[in-house]
Formats: sequence, structure tokens, C-alpha cells
Amino acid sequence: MNRRAFLSWGTAGMVSLSSAVAVSMGAVARFLMPSVFYEPPQTFKIGKPGDYAFGVPTFLVDEKIFVFHDRDRGFSVASAVCTHLGCTVAHFQSDQKFHCPCHGSVFAADGSVVHGPAPKPLNWFEVILARDGQLQVDKDKIVPATYRLMV
Repeated sequence: MNRRAFLSWGTAGMVSLSSAVAVSMGAVARFLMPSVFYEPPQTFKIGKPGDYAFGVPTFLVDEKIFVFHDRDRGFSVASAVCTHLGCTVAHFQSDQKFHCPCHGSVFAADGSVVHGPAPKPLNWFEVILARDGQLQVDKDKIVPATYRLMV
């Protein structure tokens, strides 16, 4: 092997080694950075109390919640997510129950399981009156089905 061939092979080897080290250091740097999945905020405002009619629950599609406004008992907010596999349940006025279209779970008016594969009752979330006069829901605070906000 002559000198020129030795230097060209040596240079190619050093370039390969440098590339491998650079890629490895990039992988280590990526490993040290946290992988964060951003979720929508769990506390949000849903409007003024006067926006909701008495009796018939209002379904908010983006938040997957039902807002109940009862003249005597006030406001309550129920999750529209089935506890079985996460399908969106529907509320029927005819029998005052929640029905899951995916696997047939049925929930009573208080969210308890009537029948079906759902293992747990529907969640009810805390609703408060914010300082600006709007209703504010906090999905991180699960409350009993009897919780009401009187406005």
C-alpha cells in the first residue's frame, strides 16, 4: 500500500468515525429531551349561566360534556365519555339515561351503570362561577353526581 492510498483510506475512516460519533451524540441529546404530549387544558369556560336552557342538557362536542341546568338544583356537568372504551355517549330525554352506541352500555341519570360492559359510572366534573360571570369546568376535579352549582 502506498502513502497516497493509506492517507485516502485513513481520511475516509476518520470521516466515518466522526459521522458515527455525531449521530450517536445527536441520539443521546434527543434521549435527554423530554417527550411531552400537549393536551388541551382541563379547565375551561363554557359561557354565561343564561346561555343554558332549563331541563334539556346541552352537549358540548369539543369538550365532550353534558351541561345540565335545573331550575331547583342548579348546574351540573357530566362527562360524555363512556368508561368502557371511550366512545361518546348520548343522552335520551325519553328515558333520562345515557346510552353508549359502541357496545351498549347504559347509564342512569346520575351516571351509574345500569347495564353493559362499562366498568365504572360516568364522571361528573366541578363547575364554578368564574370572576367574569362565566361558568368554568375543571375536568381534573371529579365530584359526586349530587354536586350542583346554584347561581
